Amino acid sequence: MLEVILTVSTAYLFKRWGVFTEEHARVLVNYVLYFALPLLSFKIAHGLGLSREVLLVGAGAWLVILCSLLLAFFLGRLLRLNPKDLKTLVVISAFGNTAFLGYPYSFAYYGQQGLEYAIIYDNVGSFLAVSSVGFLILSGRLDLRGLFLFPPFLGLVMGFALRGYALPEQVWKFVDFSAASLLPVVLFSLGISLNFAFVLKEKRLLAFAVCTKMFLVPSLAVLLLMPLPLEPVAYKVSVLESSMPTMVTASALVLKYGLNHHLAFASSGLGVVVSFFSVPLWVFMLERLGV
Repeated sequence: MLEVILTVSTAYLFKRWGVFTEEHARVLVNYVLYFALPLLSFKIAHGLGLSREVLLVGAGAWLVILCSLLLAFFLGRLLRLNPKDLKTLVVISAFGNTAFLGYPYSFAYYGQQGLEYAIIYDNVGSFLAVSSVGFLILSGRLDLRGLFLFPPFLGLVMGFALRGYALPEQVWKFVDFSAASLLPVVLFSLGISLNFAFVLKEKRLLAFAVCTKMFLVPSLAVLLLMPLPLEPVAYKVSVLESSMPTMVTASALVLKYGLNHHLAFASSGLGVVVSFFSVPLWVFMLERLGV
């Protein structure tokens, strides 16, 4: 985990010293979303094809996310949260940072194969779910245009569509060269965007939200995914992805629709730090399960 912690920490320190600002993070995020990630998604999809394992990972992601929505809803009702806090808790508990944090962790622990399954989990599961179910919960409508024009998703579709075609070696050299920049840029942008200003507010609800997202949800995933005939690495990566802290995009949507954005951004920021300890714990637990 050293490469994850050092890259995020270095970027955060650079921001504190005034070398970078949170505005720079937006540039890096756009680089990832519009260039590096679509190319990597294309490469992964072209290499894997629409296999049984790909469909199982995507289906497993949807199963975990939908059950997490229900779990957070019932827990919120037990706590008698007001409607705004209840909606916020549901969204930030179900949608995790499966790309910007999930990719580096999956690669660090399970190598290139782990990264491939993480991309499938994120694009087919998390992204499609937050773009459909997430929008529906927050706004009461679906954004189909944004869903189908999202560059990484387009890269995935094109990779599957061109699966049977052999592309020139020069094209693959360009793809490999560009895709190799994804993980360090992702981690650096994450470090720059970290903001702990809201962590000291609403401590109890924040602690409850983080524990729900990073401990209860992956515990649920362990049970839900076990009956599926997934390969060991695919199972482990899916559980690991489910344990990621709140998705930054989900937090932004909470802000956009006037809900408790303080709770959402605090859950996202604090969750990154908690992941330094929780992710090794989940990796250890999965090894103990003998998966």
